[in-house]
Amino acid sequence: MKNAKTFAKFALVLTAALSSAAYAQNPKSTFTVVRNDPWGAQNFNPFLPNSQHLLPTNSAIYESLFFVNSLNGKVTPVLGTKYAWSKDNKTLTVTTRSGVKWTDNQAFNADDVAFTFNYMKKYPVLDLAGVWKNGLTSAKAANANTVVFTFDKANTPTFQFLAQQPIVPQHLWASVTDPGTYTNAKPIGTGPFVTDTYSQQALRVLKNPNYWLKGQPYVDAVVWLSTSSNDAALFKLIKGDADYGYVGISDPIAFAKQNKNTEYWWPTNNGNFLYFNTTKAPFSDAGFRRAVSSAINTKEVAQKAYAGAVPASAPSAIIPAQQDKWLSASDKNMGGKYNPAAADAALTAAGYKKNAQGVRLGKDGKPLPSYRILVGAGWTDFITMAQVVGDNLKQLGINTSIDQQAWAGYSGSMQSATYDMGISWGWGNGPTPYYLFYQSFAPELSAAAGKIAPSNLSRYTNPDITKALQTFRSTSDLATQKKAVAVMVSAVMKDAPWVPLTDRTQFNLYNTSRFTGFPTAANPYNDASPDDSIGARLMYLNVKPK
Repeated sequence: MKNAKTFAKFALVLTAALSSAAYAQNPKSTFTVVRNDPWGAQNFNPFLPNSQHLLPTNSAIYESLFFVNSLNGKVTPVLGTKYAWSKDNKTLTVTTRSGVKWTDNQAFNADDVAFTFNYMKKYPVLDLAGVWKNGLTSAKAANANTVVFTFDKANTPTFQFLAQQPIVPQHLWASVTDPGTYTNAKPIGTGPFVTDTYSQQALRVLKNPNYWLKGQPYVDAVVWLSTSSNDAALFKLIKGDADYGYVGISDPIAFAKQNKNTEYWWPTNNGNFLYFNTTKAPFSDAGFRRAVSSAINTKEVAQKAYAGAVPASAPSAIIPAQQDKWLSASDKNMGGKYNPAAADAALTAAGYKKNAQGVRLGKDGKPLPSYRILVGAGWTDFITMAQVVGDNLKQLGINTSIDQQAWAGYSGSMQSATYDMGISWGWGNGPTPYYLFYQSFAPELSAAAGKIAPSNLSRYTNPDITKALQTFRSTSDLATQKKAVAVMVSAVMKDAPWVPLTDRTQFNLYNTSRFTGFPTAANPYNDASPDDSIGARLMYLNVKPK
């Protein structure tokens, strides 16, 4: 009875926005996703960034070769069934799935895969991950079920970008000559759902009756509802008018406890960091940075910023789901001890003494100036973090102020190294620690102060790390890669170009009154990625009506 009443609510909402013909198929089970912001025009182009195409595009309509779980690196076959690197790691061979059809009933095969990647080479604006800039030289179909990728240099981490590229049908896209602006209003994919109805308030896809994975999905339709705010989205979840939402809130623990049938899963997939601008003194001094890092109480930072829902980061910066695989016991216990007394003594020993008034002096004997901690304007969690950091550093005789900037100023200052200290996330994460350390410390991603750096925000480089990054990407041997990660972790913890403050999580909220099978900590079959990502496809496949 409750299921019927809930569906009636959806029908009223949708009927107001969509034509009555939309319900011709009358789906028996509808999984509803709530959004706390609107979406754009009717665009289903899978080559465009997520913000430029509609939500089901890569989560329900188009499919990739594999899904790579960013939490633990687990690879789930999709249109690819297996893959193998050659001994020199310059050739990747992928076996594609047999018996798959596009939703126009044409057969899918390896030619579609090769076409997709060569199409990105022909139109570089589509190559969002830069696979053709990272060593890929050819993508060819050896036969109907085999694709061979060839590289001019070994770069095994590129696998995740190849694996997760949505594949398009050659027989349709070969004639599209304006892919950067093409809206693809009638998408033809291999995915578990097909397009149905669209408006600015509600969007629906229906189950693909000929989907290659027999028996799935278990639901007949997925509906997205647009709301104007987090509070409005939460209200729909609490009422049971929505089953799932990717919504960041201040206290998910209280949300789950106070509201019937509500749960959350916020797994860590990144970190929040206090970055030091190593292009300017005293942050150019590793001794200064090390001392300051030990004066920051990251547990207090996490508690005050996230009310206990998100913990302090590991000193290594490696996320919890990857620590057992990539860290030795000694690395797990290395560094990161909060000890303000030791920090004070270390600063003095490094040449930064205090005067009689307790003011910290530079090596020239002059009082250190007040330093700005850059955060995004209105970002309450980062503002709280900056307040705690400022209080901690004041105990050392170092004064700070909080510098709130709108996004353009914030990102511009971080990327041009015009800040003193700044709080931000890791500008690069993925299924292994390589992605974080590469994006954060690779020389090619740095730049001179005042110039824009893609992601090396601290402007820190280290020849040992650079060599370890090269070692990692030149091999597919796990033992060799683990040794390379150990070198990176050791160097970064010694030189402290940043302070890992708190874990950074995904934001899955559920109302479980109507469906089971959600991804959770006990069953993390996807990485809790947002509702418009390729990882969400696994949730839409696995949720079941009660």
